[in-house]
Amino acid sequence: MEDKRVTQELLLEEIERIREIMINTALKEGLVSDNTVKVSKVLDKKLNELEEIY
Repeated sequence: MEDKRVTQELLLEEIERIREIMINTALKEGLVSDNTVKVSKVLDKKLNELEEIY
């Protein structure tokens, strides 16, 4: 149980960092830039990992 909570907390921190990168990229390059889309896909994968934990 402890490992699951630690994993979940680390994943949430990583998701937040990726979300900030995505927002900053979108502000600089636009919502549909290749880089914004790439970061968005990484964020989606991390959110899916989080969903699997729950």
